[in-house]
Formats: sequence, C-alpha cells, structure tokens
Amino acid sequence: MEHFKLNLESNFKFDDIVVALGNFDGFHIGHQKLISELNNVKLNKGYKSAVFLFVNHTKDLIFNQNFSRIMSFEDKLKKLESFKIDYVFSIDFSEKIKSLTPIEFLDFLTINLNVKHIVVGKDYRFSKNREGNIDFIESYMKEKQLSCTIIEKLSYDNNEISSTKIIEYIKTGKIELANTLLGDYFSIKGKVIQGFQRGRNLGYPTANLEMSFNYVMVKEGVYLTKTIIGDKEYFSFSSVGHNPTFDNKKSSIESHIFDFNDDIYGEEIELCFLKRLRDNIKFNSIEELIDQLKKDEIECRELINEYK
Repeated sequence: MEHFKLNLESNFKFDDIVVALGNFDGFHIGHQKLISELNNVKLNKGYKSAVFLFVNHTKDLIFNQNFSRIMSFEDKLKKLESFKIDYVFSIDFSEKIKSLTPIEFLDFLTINLNVKHIVVGKDYRFSKNREGNIDFIESYMKEKQLSCTIIEKLSYDNNEISSTKIIEYIKTGKIELANTLLGDYFSIKGKVIQGFQRGRNLGYPTANLEMSFNYVMVKEGVYLTKTIIGDKEYFSFSSVGHNPTFDNKKSSIESHIFDFNDDIYGEEIELCFLKRLRDNIKFNSIEELIDQLKKDEIECRELINEYK
C-alpha cells in the first residue's frame, strides 16, 4: 500500500483508479462492506484501488471543535494495510476544500487523480453546504461516461450501523456490542506513565496509560482487556475513571497485565477493550478492595479462553 499526501494542486498520472469515499471512523463492518466492493471493482475492471481520507475529521473544522474519535488518522492507515488497498490518498480538510462545489470536488478526483469509479455509502454528503450527495455523484459519473457503486447501509438488530452509534455504545459501556459492529476490538493507544503506584502495594501493579490521541473513552468501570506491547499480546484487566476508594480527582486508565513483570515506563502500548465487568466501587477498606481485585482476576482468567 502506498500513501500519497495530496493538495488541490496535486496532479498524478495514476493508472485507472476505483476509489472509496468517507470519513471511515472505526472502519466498522459497514465500512468494510465498502472496501469489499472496492476490491470487487478492482478485480472486475482491472483498476487500482484507493481510499480517499481527510487527515482531520470534517466535523472538527465545520464545528470548530476537537471531537473524540474511534480512530486516529494513523490508526486508519494501519487498518487499511490489512485490506490490501493499492493506494491511500489523504488531504487536510481545509476551508478551501470545504468551499469546493460538488463539481469541483469530483473534477479533482476524476481529472487530477484519474478516478474512473467511485464507491460510496448511500448517506454520503460532500462539498460546499453538503450540496453533494449520491444523486449528484451518479449523474456526474454517468455524464462523464464513468461509473459508481452506491452501498446500502447495513443494520444490526434493526439499527443502522454508523460510527455515531458505535461511539454511543462505547460511551455507555456496551463494549461488546461496539466490538461486534466494529468487527474488531475497540482500542486506544498511548504511553505508559508513572501513576500513583498504589497497585504494586495491593499486589496488582498497573501500567498507567496516557492516551496519544483524543479517543472516545469507554464508560468508567473495570474491563477485561488485552494489552499489546510491540508485537506481543497479553491479557489484562483495566480500571478506567476516577478511583472512588482513593477519591481521585483525575481520571486514569490503569491496567494490570497478567503474568508480566517488565518495566515498560515510557513505552507506547495499545489497550483493547474486550468485556465490561463492573462499575467502579468505593470500598470501605483496602482489604475490601484487594478482595474485589482477586475476584476480578478470577473472573478474567475464566473468561480468557473465550477470547483466545
């Protein structure tokens, strides 16, 4: 997979391209249907496959906010590696791009990037004042004697699958449902930092994670997790939020990694959320807290076989 960082003056002499368009936050199973169709067109027409990404989310510029997301741009690139895409085209979403008319945007794709076929979801909107939609794409491509595929939205349990819905599930503690719709475990990345160092005194030393991106955060509580360090994976259980027993003012992400004793301060790790176990609880004593941690460990170790 090759990654090309573009601007509106970019004019590459690519072979014929089939491109998928979207924000692709999470690359959930609906997005994966788009990618599957992208690869089908590639095989049937002999085109090169590409995904067009904005480096920053469109809503961040439109609403002048830094919204939390399921994935960082770097996470998306890593995910796309597994989909066997030929190219990723990325461009910063700017006021200039936001103000493009639908014709100007599609001209950029078809003339500058040699796009011959577009794959897009049914609800896709683009360009100035969101004037562009699938009807416009179909009309434009037909007029240019090019082609497109419009993908119907997938649904699960009578609910349409969307990044917005998955974010809601993550925030409300429905992590297993979120994972089902993602087709993967929801995960966050960051650096291991020094915390309160209480865990080692309780018999459960923890890695304290400082997030490297404004990820959506799971509902406070205790989770069965998987910790990825380099190319190795370890099961763990993690506490997210304000520790009520110690009246912590600051929220933290603390993970006890099973059967692991290495010093990983300063290292970048990935934390995958598998199952929510319970709410955070205020205990009357340290002894009560330790007893509960032992119960959490037993429950997690019993669950691990389901996730191997």
